[in-house]
Amino acid sequence: MSNMALPAELQARMRRTQRKLGFTTQARRSVRIEENSGIHVSISSDLPHAADHAVSVFEKQYRAWREQDRFAAWGNYKRRYFTIAVGGGNTVKAQFERMVDRLHSRVDWYAHVRFFMLEDSSGEGRWESPERSLVMYFITPLARRMIAARSLRAVARDLDLADVRHEHEIVDALVRSMVVPMNMAEVKRALDARKRALATRLARSEAARYDKSIRDKLGESMAFHYLLSGIGKDGALGALTPYLPELAQTTPGVSVIKRPRGALRVALNRGVLVNAHCISLIVSGNLKLRALGRLEMEESTDFEQTVMETPLRMLRARPDIAARVHIFADEKSLHFDETRFIYSEKGRTLENKAETREGEERNGPHILLMHGFMGLFSFTSFLIRLPSAWTVSALHRGSHAKRLKEHEIFPHYARVLRKAMLKIWNQGRPVPIAGHSIAGVIMDHLLLSVLDDYEAPIKPYAQLRNQDRKLVDALRASGMISLATWAPSDGPHTGENIRNLIEHYRHHSALDYEGFNQVYEKQASKLALREEALVRDQDSLGRLGWFLDTPVAEPLVNSFNVLMRQLLGSKSVQQRMLNVRSPYVLRLVGSRLLKTASFYGLFKEVNAALHNPVQYQQRHLRALEVMVAYDIPTLSIVHADDFLVSARRHIEEHRYLVDLRKKKEKAAREQDLAVTTRLLVLERGSAELPVDPLNPHLMIMATNNEGASMAREVTAAITRFVNENLEKAAKKRRIKSLPSVRKWRAQHPSSGARRAR
Repeated sequence: MSNMALPAELQARMRRTQRKLGFTTQARRSVRIEENSGIHVSISSDLPHAADHAVSVFEKQYRAWREQDRFAAWGNYKRRYFTIAVGGGNTVKAQFERMVDRLHSRVDWYAHVRFFMLEDSSGEGRWESPERSLVMYFITPLARRMIAARSLRAVARDLDLADVRHEHEIVDALVRSMVVPMNMAEVKRALDARKRALATRLARSEAARYDKSIRDKLGESMAFHYLLSGIGKDGALGALTPYLPELAQTTPGVSVIKRPRGALRVALNRGVLVNAHCISLIVSGNLKLRALGRLEMEESTDFEQTVMETPLRMLRARPDIAARVHIFADEKSLHFDETRFIYSEKGRTLENKAETREGEERNGPHILLMHGFMGLFSFTSFLIRLPSAWTVSALHRGSHAKRLKEHEIFPHYARVLRKAMLKIWNQGRPVPIAGHSIAGVIMDHLLLSVLDDYEAPIKPYAQLRNQDRKLVDALRASGMISLATWAPSDGPHTGENIRNLIEHYRHHSALDYEGFNQVYEKQASKLALREEALVRDQDSLGRLGWFLDTPVAEPLVNSFNVLMRQLLGSKSVQQRMLNVRSPYVLRLVGSRLLKTASFYGLFKEVNAALHNPVQYQQRHLRALEVMVAYDIPTLSIVHADDFLVSARRHIEEHRYLVDLRKKKEKAAREQDLAVTTRLLVLERGSAELPVDPLNPHLMIMATNNEGASMAREVTAAITRFVNENLEKAAKKRRIKSLPSVRKWRAQHPSSGARRAR
């Protein structure tokens, strides 16, 4: 909605608010958000801004060396020169460009900086050597800036050059002084003459020469002050691509690497790369998304195997290495492909979209993620962290639901999910589903969709309609994952926590987000709410529902979008919010969190979720019975201190499900159950409960210090749950055996699996 569509008075108010807060169009041009989870990750609106941020870090490192660090450095060379190892690629060129623009006169390049090469090749298709890239995109523009600022003659005099007539002479002099090159010319000539044995000997000789040169200058650690590189879409770093034997070389040195079609590379090895004082990696485009995801994937009992699969993982070998790594990513590197699901409903053709990261396994699992109130981007970390073999899709809500009545909204979402699941299942692919927060209501309605009505008896599997059997088969094979899912009884839980937080601020009382000691009680072997009256009291949104149905509601509410985009689009505001670790801002780049968000749609969902809460709660419990009746594996994950969702409720529901399953299977113990029914309660790492109440609930995008480890724990639990289910389904011949599952099992023997609570 444009500003022109807003009432004039509201526009005026927005302008006044902007002036008061100091917002300008200029302030909104560049957005930079930083996350720190061991490795420093910076997300910028585009590649030039990512490069600009990288240059800021470079300048900080250079200033620290010049003003302090060099006086304690090993050897005269490292005290005299700031040493940089550079790789090739278009992203590095972007940083070269920004280095020239910003630092051409702020760094004494000729006097203080020396460049080394990460690698060089005897010649490969589409190969551009780091040296050529450095000369073309940094040294040549730098020479031109120097000449423009001071004159050709003055620059020549500084370089002790006589009778200089052309700028290329200045460039040549800078290259001779500033660059410590590799020389693969003789190797290339030998290969051109088809003298492979000679070429190999020459390459080894050049590697030994370059190795000695670096050791003489930098010492046995071969530790550069700064390492600048891009990354490959397969997680390659420098010349180190997946499954290279040279990846096992952890002692610093220079290696000869055989390339396809007989080419040879001389390259700095893993031991050199991880020893750099600062490792700067610049990333652009969604082709790099998989590499970033595998960098963040779950820890393995065989870490070196993950390095073989994704060399970038070497940067996580130790905490001290990770702390020296800076990744500068543009927004495109966190964008995904778009999947469209076309379906018909009541004679209308509708379309729903999903953000999709394609998996490596052709017929591997395709997991569907459903977000809560935070929106699609609450799943950003999951889209990159879940196993690379899987295809991962985060479903859009779509706009159709905004036109529906409260009681129709979540059943509609469930039908959309159902159609997407059946489309994938009919393709012969497993389709696990995971829902966060309010998406739990969608999963409830999905389960209830196999009933003739909400109160109807649960039919035997054999009596189900064909499409219902297919849905149950899909759910049986992979399972359902609840991520801090919401139910109406969580309303009183939140209210209790709000009161506690107020008391904390007023009277400094201890924080306690556990809510009520007991949520349910048994009545005739079924669960019933202990405090049903408290839940019923929540049904007080009649006025909100009435307002949302009025013609002015949607334009008025969505005008709030415009204001919020302008507020949160301000770099100064974002940086201030960053200081308080706001989870909203940390996922916001160029206002992307609100770019397609509709507050009108959000309010409609809130109203629908709290509409007739006791009835909704009863349906939720009915959905649990459907899971048991059709042998659907379940994994529930919740944080013990979730402010919005009761961990106590999840625990009681888990015990209820286990009891039902044991009775059905005639099993004595939970661990003997054939159908997985699992609960994972996340605990906080510190003794003191943080004031920020959102982070525990936002476990898939938490921004506190525990966020990264929390996300990895959740990812590992999901990976284990799905793979175990697929393994069982394959043994029962419900699906074909999958290589990714077999590989996972080889790395995770059954006896070593940690039991979840």
